[in-house]
Amino acid sequence: MMKHLLIRIFVGSAGGLLIVVGTGLLFQPHGFYAANEIILGQNPSQLSEIRAPGALLMVSAIFMLLGVGRERFLQPALALIVAIYGSYGLARLLSLALDGIPSGSLVQAMVLELTLAGLSLIAWLRFGSTVPS
Repeated sequence: MMKHLLIRIFVGSAGGLLIVVGTGLLFQPHGFYAANEIILGQNPSQLSEIRAPGALLMVSAIFMLLGVGRERFLQPALALIVAIYGSYGLARLLSLALDGIPSGSLVQAMVLELTLAGLSLIAWLRFGSTVPS
């Protein structure tokens, strides 16, 4: 039972972080990007392309948070954490190789994303069969 509690805390933390990121992208894109030394313009198309993934991240985070309260959602929530954080982290790693080193905060984000994805993958593989579906 303790491992389920730890998994729930982990999933809740990953989902909570994603709520913050998604909210920032959706409702405060200029400030959110400025924190990473990126200055956005006022182009509606650019802002639309930034806000849309914010909404996707928020919806994904809500699904992750369902895993905190309902065990049947834990395993899918872990898989979603692997998919979202892993894809963001790997894309940043690819960008680092192709484009050069971004701001320090984005390198830290990459490390955090890859760490969360890796821990989630381990939890999913190790405990997934013991979480009721």
